[in-house]
Amino acid sequence: MGLISDIMARGKIAAQGKEMARQFAQRLTKERSSEAKHLAAEFNILAGQAIGFRRQTGLGVLGTSQLVNSFQWGLIEEGWSREFAKDIGNQLAVKLAGTSTG
Repeated sequence: MGLISDIMARGKIAAQGKEMARQFAQRLTKERSSEAKHLAAEFNILAGQAIGFRRQTGLGVLGTSQLVNSFQWGLIEEGWSREFAKDIGNQLAVKLAGTSTG
């Protein structure tokens, strides 16, 4: 799909990113965010959701970037620090870049 589908699905992508952030924030309390094992488990759930959404919708580079960006802003809106949101978002972007879209 790629660029055209990414542009056409902007609202859907943004909504999915915010929903992923809401769910992530519900599952991972700030008190437990410093526990590496718990954080890794929650990140794996997040990555699975993002990969599934990307494959389901056929997102290209632009859409994938928008998904990660919406997720980061969603985390900030959920009360997480910008630094934490950026770190998790960067890790998610790397994970998505390393997986095939097919």
